[in-house]
Amino acid sequence: MKESCRLLQKKSVVKKFKSFFAVLFVSSAVFNSCMTMADLDYSSIDEAVSQSDYAAVSEILEKQQKYFYSKRDKVLLYIDQGIVKHFASDYEASNKNLSLAEKEIELNFTKSVTQKIGQAVINDTVADYTGETYEDIYSNIFMCLNYIHLNKLEDAMVEIRRFDNKMKVIGSEYQDLINQQKANLKSEYDYSDFDNLDTDVEFHNSAFARYLSMLLYRADNDLYSAQIDYNKIQEAFALQKSVYDFSMPQELKDELSVPLDKARVNFICYTGRSPIKVEDTLRIPFNDAYYKLALPVLKIFPSHIRAIQVVMTDKYTGIVYKQNLSALEKISNIVCDTYKQHFGAIYARSLIRSISKSVTSGVLDAASRETSDSYLGSIFGILNLFSQVTTEVTERADVRICRFFPSVVSVAGISVPDGIYDIKINYYNMKKKIVHTDCIDGFEIKAGKLNLIESIYQH
Repeated sequence: MKESCRLLQKKSVVKKFKSFFAVLFVSSAVFNSCMTMADLDYSSIDEAVSQSDYAAVSEILEKQQKYFYSKRDKVLLYIDQGIVKHFASDYEASNKNLSLAEKEIELNFTKSVTQKIGQAVINDTVADYTGETYEDIYSNIFMCLNYIHLNKLEDAMVEIRRFDNKMKVIGSEYQDLINQQKANLKSEYDYSDFDNLDTDVEFHNSAFARYLSMLLYRADNDLYSAQIDYNKIQEAFALQKSVYDFSMPQELKDELSVPLDKARVNFICYTGRSPIKVEDTLRIPFNDAYYKLALPVLKIFPSHIRAIQVVMTDKYTGIVYKQNLSALEKISNIVCDTYKQHFGAIYARSLIRSISKSVTSGVLDAASRETSDSYLGSIFGILNLFSQVTTEVTERADVRICRFFPSVVSVAGISVPDGIYDIKINYYNMKKKIVHTDCIDGFEIKAGKLNLIESIYQH
């Protein structure tokens, strides 16, 4: 009788565990069905970008919003649409989206950091996306550009001031918060490699932002303040060698001495694509199990553009003016530099999760082999299998990032008589052949006005 009772108890336990496993494996299937950004198909978007058809890109993102973004991706949604609509010349809509992104970043920052430290036991994608540092600061730069095109120069200057305030935070409070993240994580596990992760950020000043500020002050006839911004551009190149690993355009000094009888037109051209994140998976054997680390690493896109030239033809006199553009800012360098702030904590979280899951798997494996009870052995074995499957399925890298920022910003200025001009912007490849031309017909240039033209080629 006692033996029969024990048998019935074992069968009852097995039955309960079977129900439990059913729930767990259903949960695993749910995790598996939740895609990360790495699993999405961007082919139609990439094709539209290669054609410089940003209106089409915006339409795709709007129509397939639920496919490309989750409820945790509001910041990314707003930044993507803000940048895309800017390049589609929809400046009001761009400002609306970038402003919403900025507000969401402010609301989610502290909350998301807490999520990542204490709650992200599955992977980092369960936390709200707060945006990368460069995405936050460039939101203000592109809002400044939007206001310039809308002829709201005072509002444009406000965005430059907001940018300046954010840069001060990057150099102090923000870095302190990142260091605190690492300290909290290290307190849980004694892992000396945390100390070897480079989180020192060099970027603290944008030559591009100072350039826009200089143009705004010049348009306001405040040459003293414009000179200060010119000096700050010099400092950006002198003090941030890894970010500005090229020569400062010497012709920038001409922006402060426009002839009284001439008008000034400034060109900003964007080339290439800024880096995106891709998933890099590392598996480290541990007894009969393994550590799985899924890390987001930056993928760099090389630029195939060697030179950019502007050709302006006076519509009435036929006089032709030519000017080569010079690189002012490599956004790709800034992306790489500021990303170092986050990577140490990302690496630590992935390692801690993997260790925890592997230790659990190892304990279950040992229990399944050491128990003399065949039923319990089977249960522990199944739990071990589930633990390993769950680790494989759920440990994914958070590769969320804006895909639409350019890589390089190039600028030029030309002093010409007032008038109406037909303009061509020619992009040359490494073989010195024109691969793309932007044509702008009948553009009116006025003295004393901020005449600004943008062009982009990201193929």
